[in-house]
Amino acid sequence: MVMANGATSEVLAAMADAIGDLTFASTEWVDAAREVLEAEVGQRAEGLADLAPFTICEVGHNPPAYLHCGTSLAWHARFEGATVTIGTGELDADECNFRMEGDHSVISNLARLQYNGRDPRTVAAAQARLTKLSRWNIQGSLPDHPVLGAVLRALHDAMAPRTMPRFTFMTPEWVSSARHILTTRAEKYAEKIRDIDFTFSEEFTDAPAYAFPDGSHGGFWVRCVKGQVTIGAGPLPTEFEPADLLTKGMYTPVVPVGRTVNAAMTDEEKAEQADYSAAAFRFDKEAGRRPVDQTQPSGRGDMPPDLGRIFVPLHDELSKRTSSELPADFDDSIREAWSKPQAFDRHPSYESWVRYDVVDIYGNDR
Repeated sequence: MVMANGATSEVLAAMADAIGDLTFASTEWVDAAREVLEAEVGQRAEGLADLAPFTICEVGHNPPAYLHCGTSLAWHARFEGATVTIGTGELDADECNFRMEGDHSVISNLARLQYNGRDPRTVAAAQARLTKLSRWNIQGSLPDHPVLGAVLRALHDAMAPRTMPRFTFMTPEWVSSARHILTTRAEKYAEKIRDIDFTFSEEFTDAPAYAFPDGSHGGFWVRCVKGQVTIGAGPLPTEFEPADLLTKGMYTPVVPVGRTVNAAMTDEEKAEQADYSAAAFRFDKEAGRRPVDQTQPSGRGDMPPDLGRIFVPLHDELSKRTSSELPADFDDSIREAWSKPQAFDRHPSYESWVRYDVVDIYGNDR
């Protein structure tokens, strides 16, 4: 699958359809996984009868901040013969036969890869790429037990469509989630928007090299022509200019406010965001402009309310599916107003587990 910046995405090609509805290792995710695992174990009881006690634990560091769940999410399962118990939370290494730690966004994307119905070479390529993106702490190993292997694979494939991906802000793969949300909403409101013509664009310059290794700009555009909606990654193509609504500016200051889940923010977090925005987006006298501006280049007026309706959940739903890194994690030259992590955006004890100092998001050496 070719992305807008010329890179290929084996990851999207290998992932389950849609964009999931559960955060990896959250309570809701574990509850759903429990139903799958108990059913699989029940169906394969005879083949599991000789399974020695075995415990697995997976830990994802830096889960979405809006969950207010601390610096990690984890799940575990204990097998003994044809019985299994599954729960939330992290187990110590001495309690496990296999224990894995990594970045939550990378693990989430690995969890969305689907074996059934996908080309195994594509799945292997996606796994190889994603594995390069995180540092890992893996202890122990899985037993050589074919029936247990089948159970775990069935669990993986059943949870792949339920697990939400987490991509880097404004990258082409991130835009794929926006495409799904807006396309689905457009189908729901097709009658309301069938006579609407409108072009929306967001474009962000000076994007980090780990996310845009070809130097391209981040962003996405939406074109509605008589109710037919197209969503693309990157700047609006020249043949579709001028946009009716254009947000354009620098990438880095937008990231923290671009991945807030407004519905889950506390009053304190809203105040923190307001303070950050006042400092980060103030008029730059040297540049003679603000870091980000919103304009209406076509002069045709505001977005029609019926079209606006399909955008209503977009911000929060995309934020849930956005990874946690900041450009300043890998670039010491970013100005102070944009480099300090914000409490409304990340846990104060955040420690990076991604390796974007040495590889880009496509797994290429930097």
